[in-house]
Amino acid sequence: MNALAFWLALALQAPTQTLPQTSPTDAKAPAEKPAAKDDDVVWRRLPNVPVAQALREGVVWLVTNQNKDGSWGSHESPRPIEVLASFPGSQDAFRVATTALCVMAITDAKLPLDGAAEAVEHGIEFLLHNFDVKRQSGLEHYNVWAFGYTLQCLGEQLQKRPEDPRAKEMRAACDKIVERIGQYQTLDGGWGYLSINGVATQQPSDTSMSFTTATMLVGLHIAGEVGISIPKKLLERAVDHIERSRLSDDAFLYGEYLKYRPRHGINEQFGSACRSPLCLRALEMFGRKIEERMYVSSLENLLIKSPDYQKASVRRPIPHESWYSISGYFYLYGHAYAAYVLERLPKKEQDRFWPLLVDAVEYCREPDGSFWDYPLYSYHKPYGTAFAVLALSRAAQAGVK
Repeated sequence: MNALAFWLALALQAPTQTLPQTSPTDAKAPAEKPAAKDDDVVWRRLPNVPVAQALREGVVWLVTNQNKDGSWGSHESPRPIEVLASFPGSQDAFRVATTALCVMAITDAKLPLDGAAEAVEHGIEFLLHNFDVKRQSGLEHYNVWAFGYTLQCLGEQLQKRPEDPRAKEMRAACDKIVERIGQYQTLDGGWGYLSINGVATQQPSDTSMSFTTATMLVGLHIAGEVGISIPKKLLERAVDHIERSRLSDDAFLYGEYLKYRPRHGINEQFGSACRSPLCLRALEMFGRKIEERMYVSSLENLLIKSPDYQKASVRRPIPHESWYSISGYFYLYGHAYAAYVLERLPKKEQDRFWPLLVDAVEYCREPDGSFWDYPLYSYHKPYGTAFAVLALSRAAQAGVK
């Protein structure tokens, strides 16, 4: 590994507090083949459009840009440098995770568009044949993202279509994923995706990340609801990790390795804003009491008190280079999970927050109907659009225009 690649990987694991010096850029990267020129153009925000239009255009983009094998995304990139994600394991992990997100998004949108149902079926077939992603090395284990999102995706499909002819195959895949999740559970109880600060061991021994663990718990919860057996100890250790990561102001540590630096920018309420709604929800899913005011406070931090800090990180290619060490790859992820939380709150809170959340999501909209927040090979448009569609579909169901 060259020094630059290692530094970029380290930046993912150990954010530093720096001030941005340059304007965000848009590195164009289609799903299949990157453009040979015009790779770096100035990005300007588009005017907002009605939710129904943004949602429809997003789903059309996903359906149109599915790969022939049923997946979404590619290792192709027009950029000279990328964050560390070695071939084949880490690239396989990104592709499987992205595909699961895209299947969930198209399914949730419920739009009767030509090709949408076929895209979902093709995507599920890809996941069933490719879900068991091996980690690239003791350093890189991005495959936990593939496991978490595929488990959630297949669990949701079993909820919606219990009589699907592939239900038995889906359940077998979920059982295998739960086994794999146990194998990759970090010694501190959660899940992380890089092991830089510790020894590369068979069972990861480096730090877990609160948001990665929360993402995994969502998938595990949904799988449990459809009857997939989940080891009790696995769940208890993971929930305990998130609880230990929770600070007195309901912000969450980025990772437990920062527990002795709780006032590091990324652990402050604004630095945690894209993690906090999901982490609170994960705790509630597994029996912890979360009061409504805590959810409201987390949404206020994200959508009212710190939106400019969140937006300042969007499309910056170096991880965590923005204020509060926020990275662009938090953005659409955080707002999508905020939408899951918001749809559970009383109408008065929904009326207050939905317009702000929709505006935040549309900040990342592209002329072709896609959304993206962080340049990542050619996965960023599919995963970004999927997160945006997941958020916008919930806004549409809430009656937001």
